[in-house]
Amino acid sequence: MTSRKKFISVIAGGSILSPFISKKFQSGNTEKSFYNVCTYGAIGDGVTPSADAFQKAIDAAESQGGGIVFIPPGQFILEKTPLIGSKIHLRGSGRSTVLIGERTADFRGAALISNKGQQANVYEGAGDWSITDLAIDSPKTNGIVVTHSKNVYISHIYGIEAYHHFIDTAGLNIICENLFLIGHSGTSTFQIDSLGNAQTIWDGNQAVSPNLDGTQTKNLILRNSIITATAGTEGSRPRHDTSIHFHGEVSEGMLFSDLILGGAENGIYMDDGLSYSNIQMTNVTSYNPGRAIWFEPSTIRQERISIKGLIHQPAVKSNKLDGYRAISIYGSDQLSLNDIQLKAPNGFNCLEAVELDTCTKVNITRLNAEAEFGTCVLIRDQRGTENTQSRHIQISGCMLDGFETGIEYVNNNRGGDVRQSNNFFINVNNDVKGEQIQSV
Repeated sequence: MTSRKKFISVIAGGSILSPFISKKFQSGNTEKSFYNVCTYGAIGDGVTPSADAFQKAIDAAESQGGGIVFIPPGQFILEKTPLIGSKIHLRGSGRSTVLIGERTADFRGAALISNKGQQANVYEGAGDWSITDLAIDSPKTNGIVVTHSKNVYISHIYGIEAYHHFIDTAGLNIICENLFLIGHSGTSTFQIDSLGNAQTIWDGNQAVSPNLDGTQTKNLILRNSIITATAGTEGSRPRHDTSIHFHGEVSEGMLFSDLILGGAENGIYMDDGLSYSNIQMTNVTSYNPGRAIWFEPSTIRQERISIKGLIHQPAVKSNKLDGYRAISIYGSDQLSLNDIQLKAPNGFNCLEAVELDTCTKVNITRLNAEAEFGTCVLIRDQRGTENTQSRHIQISGCMLDGFETGIEYVNNNRGGDVRQSNNFFINVNNDVKGEQIQSV
């Protein structure tokens, strides 16, 4: 048995370290596992093109079965997209390592960094790779783009500027944590995608599209991060002015936890027409002036969504908004909203704090909401010309303060099955509205 004294001495000697960096410190393995981009010609002076040197270091590491590709402090210009290979750990020196993408003529976009296997099928591109400890300050390019890849780890990324997104994913088994995306992105700050029409790379002369086979993002963990970058431009904000954007057509398996969101107009936004399932959100604080969560309608229903521990209190109100909304979810089955705290800005009229359209099997518990006027929980049967119903909805143990109406059911298709119990209505003019609401 190893003694405590011997164990500590072993740690101090560097034999027990993170699996990503241990080989660097083992005698005799340095050259085979640790590749400094500057050794291959990169210069971090903010002027010299260094993409080819990055690629040489990556290829050298991959040829030896993988390793650490290290980027020292400096400002490195990437005039084309370096592509990470399998079993490669691209690691900077933290905030002092800054990556800047350049593009010819007036082109804007394409990935700053991506992975090999752009023309692969499904998840057959480069896998088992990671990027950590660097800053992205690249107004002409997108940031880190995951394409046809699996088993990816992204951590300690400092987002200063990106043309569209700091991170854009279309892969399998992805962990993103300890992100500090606090600068500015042209559209959504963090995008969850599928390979339908994006994820291009830059070959030095033109944007090159990957194999657009619809590969979805599946099994994504996003945690312990601050995503407060502003999005869009003043006067003409793009559609996806959001901190986290669901953009892929069909995706499943998402875990969001311990996040602070803000800067963009909306916190978490899902396009219309998409299908997402098995989503869990825990301990999310949103200061976004628009909605904290907004899932648009889809002909394919969303399934199994759990939101627990959400706080939404906008820091400011936007002149683009006609009133306060916090959560809007349309067309979801098996939806759970628990431990939710919502507060509208003072003097800002509330429309609907929680808006549910054509949702079924819904459980809302421990909702603590405060606003002036408006409706706290609005439930609809029908949206547009759809012949759909809201069914099996339970609202209990909530505290609703200051609303014109506490719970309202707009019953167009005679759906019914809405029950409320053990709720406190404080300074609310109408506790409930709607014939089909049962108070038990």
